Amino acid sequence: MRTLIDPDGDWPYPTGDGGGTGTCLASQELAGRLQLAPRTRLHWVRFEYLDPDLRPSHLVTSWWAGPRASTWARAVADAGLHALTAAEGAQLGLAPGVPAWLVQRTRYSAAGRPVETADLVLPADRWRVRLG
Repeated sequence: MRTLIDPDGDWPYPTGDGGGTGTCLASQELAGRLQLAPRTRLHWVRFEYLDPDLRPSHLVTSWWAGPRASTWARAVADAGLHALTAAEGAQLGLAPGVPAWLVQRTRYSAAGRPVETADLVLPADRWRVRLG
């Protein structure tokens, strides 16, 4: 069992091939997290992170508008329970509906503006979450 204590920290192990990139229109929820108008065009990237044994560990999907920020002043994260979707379960080798942590992390500029938001999906049987 691993413990997530820094949802904004770097992951020391490789990524798998279950990722992707693209654009989408901001849902009401994403628009709220990024303080944008709904349906604003967003960029997204998804990573499948692997554990030291090269098995799927967790998934991270990030969204941002315009050019991606390379620096930020702080990050805020909230954690809650989430049932894996069919797509998440397939990527993680688990059944849909299995309990997982959903950590929603938002990065802010020095001016206090959200510059990127992300969902981290961590299977609850493999992870504990401790946010300080």
